[in-house]
This record gives sequence, C-alpha cells and structure tokens, in this order.
Amino acid sequence: MIKTLRTKLLIGITPLLAIMVGLGLWAIVMFSRLGNNIDVILKENYASVLAAEGMKESLERIDSAFLFAIVGKEAEGRAQFDENRPIFAKNLKTEQGNVTLPGEGRMAERLTGLDTRYFELADRFFELGPERKEERTQLYFTQLWQVFKDIKSEADAVLAINQKNMEDESARAREAAALSTRLMVTILLVSAAVASLIAFLLSRSFLEPIRAVTRGARAMTKGDLDQVVPATTKDELGELATAFNAMARTIREFQQSGTARLLRAQKTAQATIDSFPDPVVVVDPAGSVERANPAARRILGVVPTGDSIPWMPPPLLRPAIDEVLTGGPDHLPTSFENAICFRDNGQERYFLPRVLAIRLDEGLLGAAVVLMDVTKFRLVDQLKSDMVSTVSHELKTPLTGIQMAIHLLLEEVVGPLTTKQTELILAARQDSERLLTMVNDLLDMTRIEQGRVRLDLTPRTPADLVDDAMIRMESKARDQGITLESHVSRELPPVLADMDRIGHVFDNLVGNALAHTRRGGTVRLDAETNGDSIQFRVVDNGEGIASEHLPRLFEKFYRVPGTRRESGAGLGLAIAREIVVAHGGQIDASSQIGKGTVFTFTLPTAPARDGAAISEVSLL
Repeated sequence: MIKTLRTKLLIGITPLLAIMVGLGLWAIVMFSRLGNNIDVILKENYASVLAAEGMKESLERIDSAFLFAIVGKEAEGRAQFDENRPIFAKNLKTEQGNVTLPGEGRMAERLTGLDTRYFELADRFFELGPERKEERTQLYFTQLWQVFKDIKSEADAVLAINQKNMEDESARAREAAALSTRLMVTILLVSAAVASLIAFLLSRSFLEPIRAVTRGARAMTKGDLDQVVPATTKDELGELATAFNAMARTIREFQQSGTARLLRAQKTAQATIDSFPDPVVVVDPAGSVERANPAARRILGVVPTGDSIPWMPPPLLRPAIDEVLTGGPDHLPTSFENAICFRDNGQERYFLPRVLAIRLDEGLLGAAVVLMDVTKFRLVDQLKSDMVSTVSHELKTPLTGIQMAIHLLLEEVVGPLTTKQTELILAARQDSERLLTMVNDLLDMTRIEQGRVRLDLTPRTPADLVDDAMIRMESKARDQGITLESHVSRELPPVLADMDRIGHVFDNLVGNALAHTRRGGTVRLDAETNGDSIQFRVVDNGEGIASEHLPRLFEKFYRVPGTRRESGAGLGLAIAREIVVAHGGQIDASSQIGKGTVFTFTLPTAPARDGAAISEVSLL
C-alpha cells in the first residue's frame, strides 16, 4: 500500500514527464531544421540581393556623374565617378563569388563583360575632355546609356532570381513550421487527455480528504466550530485531517475562555474612557466614532453607531483630525489661543483639543480626540492680561512725568548740576526709558490679544520697507561699531503692509541683531520672492542662539538665558510674530552658536490694484 503522497504524485507525474521530454526533444530537432533553412536563405541569397542592390545604386550614381560632366560640372562628376566605381566593382566581385543558383553564373559572366565594356567607354568619355561636350554627349546617348541599361537589367535579374529563391525557401520553412505545429497540437491533446485521466485517478485518492478539510474550514469561518474531519488514510492527508481536528478542538477551548476575557477587556476600556471628566472620542481611520465618553456625548453630541458613517466634527476640530488620520503628526497645541469654545449646560467652556494617532506595527488604527477643559486657566490668563494692561497703563503716566523731570534736570532749568549728579541722572534716564519701553510693549501685547489694534494695509515696495529700517537703525549700528547693510532689488513686487507695524517688526529684529553682534560684526537685511509672497531676512554674524531655545523664541515673556543683552520683558518677538501673522505671513528663526542668527518673515504681495489703502484688518 502506498503510504505517502510523494509516491502517489511521482507515479502520476512520470508519464507526463516522459511525454514532455519527448515533445521537447522533437521541438529541438524541428527548431534546428528551421534554423538551418533560415541560414541557407541568409547565406546563399541575401548576400547576392545586397550585391545586386549595391551595383544598381552605385551604377545610378556613376550615370549621374556622366550627366554632371556633360552640364559642365567636371570636378563634381569626376569625383562622384571615382567614388562609386570601386563600390560597383566590390559588389560585382561579391556576386561573382556567391553564385548558388542555376543560371546565376551566366548572369554574373554577362555582368563582368558589361562591366568591362562600360568602364572602357567611361574612360574614353573622360578622355574627351570638357571642351568636347558634343562628342561626350553623343558617346553617352549612343553607347554608355545602352550599356547602363543592360547592366541594370542583368542586376535586376540577379536580384529577382535570388529573391524568388528566398521566397521559395521561406515557403518551405512555413510548411515545415505548419507541420510541426500540427504535430505539437496533436501531442499536446494526447498529453492533456493523459493528464486528465491521471488527475481523475489521483483525485479519488487525495482530493476528497482535502475537500473535507476545506468544508470544515469554511464552516469554522462561519462560526460553526463543531467540525470533525474523517481520517481515512495514513499518509499526509490523514495527518492533515488529524491536525485539523486537533486545531478545531483547541479553538473551541480558546473560544470558551477567550470570549469572557474579550468582553471584560472591552468593558474595561469603555469604563476607563468614561471615567475621564474631559470629552474623549475614539475614531477609526475612516473617521467613524468607535468610542465616546459621556462628556463627549453631552458636549459634542457624538454617539458610537458601529457603522461606517464618518463623524462630522466641529469645523475647528476637523483640520486637525484629518491631518492625523492622513498620517500627519499628533496635534498637541499648548497655547490658550488654540482653545475652542463649547456650551455645556448653558455655560461657555473652553477646551484645548489634542488629537493623538493610535498606531500599531501594521499601521494606523485610528485617532483619539481629547478635549482638555482649560476654562479656569483661560480665565486666569485673561485676568493676568487685564491686570498687566491696567498696571502698565497706570505706570505709563508717572513714567512720562519722571522722564520729563529728568529732561528738565539735564537741561539745568532748575540749576546747575555737578558731574556726579549728571552721571546719576543719565543712568536714571536710561532706566526710565527702558522701563517705559517695557510698559509700551506690555500695552501693545494686551491690545493685540484683545483685538483692539487694526492694520492700515497699503502697497509698499520691499525696498522702501528695508530702506526705512536702515535709516532708523543706522546711527545705532554706527555707535556700536557694527556694519549695517542691505541687498534688496528694486524690481520686487510690492507687498501689503502697515508701515508703522512692520517698522516695529524691523526695529525689533534689527535691534536684537545689533544687541547680539560684537563690534566689527555685520547685520544684513535682504528680500526675495517666495511664491506669492516676499521673504525678508535679518542676518547677523553674532553669538547665535542654542537650538533648544529656538522653539520658544516667539513666546510671551521668554528670554534666552545667558545672553549679554540688557534685560527686557521678553515681548518684542511675540509682538513681531502677532504683527506678521496678522499680515498673512509667517516668521521663523534659525541659528548656530558662534556663527550668527537668521530671522525670516514673509508678507503677501499686493494684488494688482490702485495704490490707495487696501483695507483695515483687525490685529487679533
């Protein structure tokens, strides 16, 4: 008794292998014969065809040379004759050495005689000289022309006989190929019949057990785990049936114990989400809601449906969710400016949205949307801003009075000052000016945050903006021993800008560059086109900024530790950022320690319209 599938398959496949080997050997023999026929065609006839074509072409050119000589172009005609005579001779020699067909030898002999006659006449033609044009013409039309036609006729005959032989050989090759095709089809049909018989016999021995396993597997995929496949043989199929039965038994055991664990895990996950006081929503990659806690259902009105209908989040949430679901980074804002207002039980509450991707090794599984309640923190931030605004406003009036008094003292209106008194009053004036600048920055920041500042946007050329900044900061740069230069083309298109506010941006950026550049250094202002906007740059070769401080440069009250600049409120760059963003641009910074810093900001180009004021935009 055959106990392995390998033996059964070998017994069934051996006849087919024998047929395939025999068919392959026979095909090799037939292909060899066809190849030999093709070689005969190429070797015996194709060379004669090429030689005949070459003789005809060179003969035509020689005939043209005679005509050139007759019409007075002796040099051109002689050159063309000398060029094509050896070509004709070479092709004639090829034909003389490749006579393979009956009658082709006589044609080659006639061509040889005509060749001798033709070139004797040609030599005689050129010996007459250009001055004997009539004799040349008479010789050409009475003798050369006739010999030319005879040579061409013999070359055509050589070409025709070889082409005819090639066609005959091609027909014989096609007939042999057709016979081979018929025999191959017959053998293939026989092989197919034998294979069908073998397949039918083999199917009775091992296909039925496989079908039984397949039926059992399909039933298990539908949830029917009570499947038992009969093991009727002791070969590999019998082992497969035994293994299938063992697998089904194990799956039934796992199902009984795993279902309870799965339900518990699902309930635990939902209970964990429900325990969060802030709204939490879990969506799948298509945007459909899979889980939502009571806070999310109450505030956002979302309900997990279990279907494939995508959730339509609020407009302010949709871009962040779409970006994360399309493979973007997690959305993790930290500023209260990104807070979103929702109504909860009739009260306005502010939430900071955070969208986090849920990933495993196989890819994106969805995203978790968490709304952090920052209402209390936002109120505290608002109270802080209001308090700063009030205190700054109250400090500005007495500071102005102090500056006036210091000015009167320095002017010695109330009496002369000693040298020591003058030094003390000058130091007091510097401190009061720095304090007033800080108060003005605080007031500007408060106005910007409250939306009480509007922009007067008018078209301005980049060169004008940079020139104004250069004029304002040139004396300060000269006093510090720093070179201030600009590189701006006058051909750049105008931008929409509020001159005063953009001037504040330039003053802040250039002032920072001067403060952090040592004597003898350089600060450069330039501008260039960047798409539909103009990119401005303030470049210095000063001390530079460490990379860990760059992400926080534009935060309120942030100052880079360890710098040599005098202390300030840390609001200048924050105000500059708000002004640039309000113009529809962006601001950024890059730096390397010891090599300098580059501040970059963009402003949109002005549309093609009148040069009058375009509009007023709220700086909010």
